[in-house]
Amino acid sequence: MGGAGEKARLCAGNNADLCRAVFKANGLSDRRNEFFWSSDEQAPSFYPNAVTLHASAMAAQLAEISRLTSVFADSFAVKDGFCRLDLRPLGFRQLFDASWMWMDLSHPIVVPSGWERVEDASSLEMWAFAWADVGSPSSGRVFPAAILNDDAIAILGRRTADGFAAGCIANRSEQVIGLSNVFAADSGPIYRDAAAAAANAFAGSRALVGYERDRVLDEALACGFQATGVLRIWLRDLVESEPG
Repeated sequence: MGGAGEKARLCAGNNADLCRAVFKANGLSDRRNEFFWSSDEQAPSFYPNAVTLHASAMAAQLAEISRLTSVFADSFAVKDGFCRLDLRPLGFRQLFDASWMWMDLSHPIVVPSGWERVEDASSLEMWAFAWADVGSPSSGRVFPAAILNDDAIAILGRRTADGFAAGCIANRSEQVIGLSNVFAADSGPIYRDAAAAAANAFAGSRALVGYERDRVLDEALACGFQATGVLRIWLRDLVESEPG
């Protein structure tokens, strides 16, 4: 399905779809065109206020990000989907670089044992507690129950008697399925099961995409993902959280 540039574009678009869904579930407005996704409202923890969607539209993207700097008195993050922007003149610092990932789903993948789709508010609260407990603490609710009404979002997890021992989020775009928020309570290898759960979350054959860095990226690549481009997270001023 296209070259690395086209795959990176689809990855960025899918990530913007996830951001839009999370913002909508939280009652927050946003905007989107072919060049960027953005919002003038304070982002939920771990989420950016802009994602770039085109590798060669830097002037339009810089203009939008510059506008956002006049909107926010507090810190906010930007996801540069193609590592093309220099946001230092606008008061940003580089937070981290990561790799877009792509896995073709050319054959059926078995659903991992014990994984299920979260379908009610109480289960979602348990899932979110497990996710936060592993290392994503948040002062506010990132995933309200309204997100369960979005047919393009699947909250997935492996339930135990005490809650959830592992989990992830899958989000469906027209051509790909995104995998994000992968966690395991015991910090053990979990990516293969999470990828399999996400691959089976929606009907139809689509590629599986996402982004990771460092050790988790190595784990994802070992499970069959391929790196297909680099993105960069920029942060304006100092905050304690990193966007998802």
